[in-house]
Parts: sequence; C-alpha cells; structure tokens
Amino acid sequence: MAIFKKQGVWWIDFYTGGRRKRERVGSSYKLAQEVLHKRKAEIAEGRYFPERLYKEPTFREFSVVFFDQHGRYLKSASDIQYRLEYFNKLFGESQLSSITPLQIQEVRNKLKRTVSISRVNRFHTLLKTVFNKAIAWKEFHGDNPASAIKMEKEPPGRTRFLNEAEIKTLLESCHPRLYPLIVCALTTGMRRGEIFNLKWEDLNLDLDILYIRDSKSGKPREIPIIKQLHAVLIKLPRHGDRVFEVPKITLVRYFHKALGKAKLQDFRFHDLRHTFASHFIMKTRDLPALQKILGHYSPTMTQRYAHLSNGHVRSEMEVLSALWTPIWTPGEKTISCESTQTFVK
Repeated sequence: MAIFKKQGVWWIDFYTGGRRKRERVGSSYKLAQEVLHKRKAEIAEGRYFPERLYKEPTFREFSVVFFDQHGRYLKSASDIQYRLEYFNKLFGESQLSSITPLQIQEVRNKLKRTVSISRVNRFHTLLKTVFNKAIAWKEFHGDNPASAIKMEKEPPGRTRFLNEAEIKTLLESCHPRLYPLIVCALTTGMRRGEIFNLKWEDLNLDLDILYIRDSKSGKPREIPIIKQLHAVLIKLPRHGDRVFEVPKITLVRYFHKALGKAKLQDFRFHDLRHTFASHFIMKTRDLPALQKILGHYSPTMTQRYAHLSNGHVRSEMEVLSALWTPIWTPGEKTISCESTQTFVK
C-alpha cells in the first residue's frame, strides 16, 4: 500500500481481494494517510465496499448548492453568480479534490490580463469561500487550494474630487431632474445605490436626520441633513415611496451631459462621494466622524483622506505658537555645540 502524488493531487494505492485499487483523495497528504489507514482497517474487518464510497461533487454541482444556500442571500448575488459561471467554464466537471493551487494561480494570471488586481482578488476570494463552505458542509475533505495562493496587494483606491469652483460649475450645469441627486451626493457622501433606494420614510425633516437602513457594510446609519439639502428635499414632489423618482438610465444621460457642459473630465458619479469626504476632512479633520458618515466598516478605508488634512494642521500649529509666545521667544537662549559637548562630558 502506498501514497503518491499526481498532477498536484494525492492518491492512495492498495490491494483488496487480489485486485489493485487506486483512489484519489485530494490536495492534503495528511488526509491521504488517514484515508489509507481507514481502507486498511475496512479491508481487514471485511467492511470495505467500494460501491458505497461517498461520491465527491464536481465544482459545478457544488456551485449550485453554494449559491442556493449562501450566495443568493448576499448583496452581491448577481456578481457572485457571474463569477461562479466563470469558474464553471474552467472547473465545472472537475471534482473539488482535483483542483490544485497551481490551477488557481493560472486562473489569477489569466484574469490579470483583462481586469484589475482588485477584481482578480474578488474572484480569488469567492473561490476561497466556495471551498471553505464545502469543508464546513462536509462536501470536501482536504486543504483549501485557494488558500495556498496569496492574493496580491491592491493599489490605493482612486480618489478624484472636485474643488469648490468645479462644484459650483457642475451644479449650474445640472438638469432640474439631476440637480437634487447631485446635491444629496455632495452633502451626504451617500453611494449611488443608497440614494436610489432612499424612501420618504427614511427622512425626518423635522429633526433633519436621514436614515440609511440597508448599507453596503450591512449596518444601518444616520446622516444629519444640512440646510442646503433640506432646502432641496422639501421642494420635491411625492409621487411614490422613493425620494428620487429618476430612472438610472436617465440619471446616466443627464450626468454625462452635465459633465460635458461643465467641462469636467475623468469624473464618475461615485467621485461625488469622494468630493464630500475630501471637503469634510479638510474642513473638520475628524476622521472618526467621517468614517461614521460614510459607513466604512473599518478606519482603513477612511484613512485614504487623511493626507488632505495635513495642510490644514498648520493652522492648529499656529495656535500653539501663539500660546508659546508669551512664555518663550525663539533665540532667547541658544545652546552652542561647544557647550553641548562640555555638558556631555
């Protein structure tokens, strides 16, 4: 009886009833040892029945189970379904145990030719999750092959924002149906999907509070409504449940027209969120408050705006300088190199 590796997969080799048997186990040598020991015991005790052995599912078979029991309940369900279909074209008819780390590296290299590193990592993360669920649900016995390949470090996120003059120009260039959405984005930092899903029941115009009940992070949050947004909201007609009754295709058309009229290049709707965050941090320098408003799960994402407050810290240092002036004026006492050396001795 023996254990051997073939194309990145561990197999066991044994004899029963005078006949040689080979059985594919998976990517784990330790598991292969355990299975071989189990087969020896089954043969010795007359309990070895190959026809009853568990049939491991193919990637396609398990991907259906994965999506039905897990993927469909996530916010990114449609994208998960798209990525699963991509993997099914590559691994669909392969058993889970036959998929190796080398194959996963090859998939990463192939994806890198057409999509960004962050997108490649999203594909990779899904594959890791699929195998983790297969292990948890006892549908796969072995090491997660996707965990053996490290994900690459993603480049810093793009942070394009408008200056005050550009904000004014954009607002002046907006179609009347677009204007309220742009004001909302600029004064709250909300994501486009959050703005579209905003309902009248989520607004309290008496207290000037806006509630986001279904956010990307999964946690509800509330945002104060400033007077510029309040003035826009109270004038909007109420034809249905949603605050902004503008089809997405209409928004895209009007938004591109406004950008052309304002002569703004390399700018996306999501950059309105960056614009809000950038000006907020430059004026307040309050990163924890910004994290709460934007709904970031961790402060790491908010830190991308930290450098914008550096120039504004100088004013705070000038306040400190004014405090020190009555106490100590530079030049009153100077320690020379000679006196320093004497002191050290």
